[in-house]
Amino acid sequence: MALLVYVDAIFTHLVWINFTCVSGAHIIAVRGSLEPQGPGIIGAVAQQIMSAIPDSDLTSLRYPAMYEPYKPSQIEGVEALALAVWQYAAFCPDTKMILRGYSQGAHIVADVMCGTSAVGFPATAPQPPSISSKNAVAAIVLMGDPSTTKGQPFHIGSSTGDGIFPRQRPEGCQCVAAKTISFCDAGDPFCEAGGHDLRTHMSYVTTYGHFAADFAVSMFHST
Repeated sequence: MALLVYVDAIFTHLVWINFTCVSGAHIIAVRGSLEPQGPGIIGAVAQQIMSAIPDSDLTSLRYPAMYEPYKPSQIEGVEALALAVWQYAAFCPDTKMILRGYSQGAHIVADVMCGTSAVGFPATAPQPPSISSKNAVAAIVLMGDPSTTKGQPFHIGSSTGDGIFPRQRPEGCQCVAAKTISFCDAGDPFCEAGGHDLRTHMSYVTTYGHFAADFAVSMFHST
């Protein structure tokens, strides 16, 4: 069902959006820094999910994905994704979303769902139960997240420390912890502060792609 929507949600500007509500998963991809517009490297995981869940679709968040300056780009991404999630949940309430982000994209996804609490970024609140605790968002997949904070139960990988922008209020993620998976290995210079191996940061789809897709599919069917 295609819906032409006139929305004033969260922010003060009005936008027209054409939605198609699918019976499978609506997958939102948030690419990493310096990747061209599109799903980015994590798009390969989306294709695996779409193969496993019929009548799913994929959309790529539009935001700058700049490495320098990073903060304005990330903040714009948080605003854009929050709006996209709210709009889709409002007008396609029977469709479950799967959110996936790589690098800066993972930072954006995590901030939208957990609330922003890293030093130097404007604070935002975690998503309310209408988004976080119900079927609106079925799964969250993060790879190389700069806001990685040690001690989170959804962490997968060999890293043991914080990312370069750790959360001051990691409890904001509690509402989505059961549906989240976040990959970070030792040496990654972004999700593990002090790391120096960019190859590690770029390896998550190769190393964990099937694991990530299986997790998302499992969460889709269990919610």
